Amino acid sequence: MSFEVGIMAQKRTGMHPEDIRAILRKRYGSMAALGRLWGVSRTAIPNTINQPGYSVPMEGRLAHELGSPAHEIWPDRYHRDGTPVSFRTDRAIAARQSVNLRKSGGAT
Repeated sequence: MSFEVGIMAQKRTGMHPEDIRAILRKRYGSMAALGRLWGVSRTAIPNTINQPGYSVPMEGRLAHELGSPAHEIWPDRYHRDGTPVSFRTDRAIAARQSVNLRKSGGAT
């Protein structure tokens, strides 16, 4: 019996979030302690590690602390040229008011 192995597109991988946390805990004790040292909220660092697009400047600061470029630590958050991927969504206006209603004062 033979098995064919299909070639799948491989996802770019970076550092695992737990590996990042482990390095930071060894150096600073806790994420909250590092947050106090850097003058940010106690949740800013864990949120940056876990949530893509939370804070690109904080990703850069963490990358510097870890000794690697941010695009190597979080390759899914950056384009191949090193620029950050935008995670903001464009929001469309839900409903438009008629020009006539605005002129007549029928809508506020």
